[in-house]
Amino acid sequence: MDLIKYLNQPFPKQEKKWKLIISISLFVTLFLIIFQPFGINLVEGNSKYLILAGYGLVIFCTLVINLIFVEDIFSKFFDERNWKIWKEFVWTFWVIFTIGLGNAIYTSIIFYSFELSLSFIVNFQIITFVVGIMPITVEILLKQKYLLRKHINSAENLNKNIKDKSEIHQSNVIRFFADNEKDSTEFDIANFLLIESSGNYIELYLFENEKIIRKTFRSTLKRSLEFFKDCREIKQCHRAFIVNTNKILKAKGNSQGLRLSLENCDSEIPVSRGFVNSIREIIN
Repeated sequence: MDLIKYLNQPFPKQEKKWKLIISISLFVTLFLIIFQPFGINLVEGNSKYLILAGYGLVIFCTLVINLIFVEDIFSKFFDERNWKIWKEFVWTFWVIFTIGLGNAIYTSIIFYSFELSLSFIVNFQIITFVVGIMPITVEILLKQKYLLRKHINSAENLNKNIKDKSEIHQSNVIRFFADNEKDSTEFDIANFLLIESSGNYIELYLFENEKIIRKTFRSTLKRSLEFFKDCREIKQCHRAFIVNTNKILKAKGNSQGLRLSLENCDSEIPVSRGFVNSIREIIN
């Protein structure tokens, strides 16, 4: 596999962001206090450990800005469905750069003897990249390889059960209402394919009269699921998708989770890692 093809493979976005932010901040703080590298051991005074904890706080704030606020503001760019290995590397380099910049500014404020010059910032960036880039690179590569293998195996096991599964489409009429309780539609569950969420709206997909019908309502996935509470085969598979598991023809695996091919549907439907087990239980 050539490098370009490899870097364009899907890569999963971090799901437990707060856990990651807190663990990295605490690890750096404890590392600095215990080992005191880069001449930190020469710092004297009763406030030494408080100063070292400040670096952990800088990293905490930097990660919150990047992983919470920036990713939320530019949510379309950071959509996992379009996230690739190369994007993960570029974004990681940016996060490391902002951490180095934050630490440089913090150091110049705490230690007045350090002037916030270009050379000072560059030196801080070099230290930050040297310390962080190798373990982060290894973590990205190992994570992608492990999850890819895991989800390919899950897809293969799922496909065995799909092939053996006899399709049973029981008639069950669903009355679906939008948030305003006025806009509504009726359909047989046997014709239901999926629901896709987009902002404050959902797209409901049906297959009727040999064609796909798409209906738009102002609603959420959580509210939509309430109309299918008696339909065991209808499951949420992603933060943006609800799917009729009786319509699944085939599953494929990648590092982000599974991709489902449905009857009469050209697009593949993503199954995020947190929903893989629930989809597998239904199919099995």
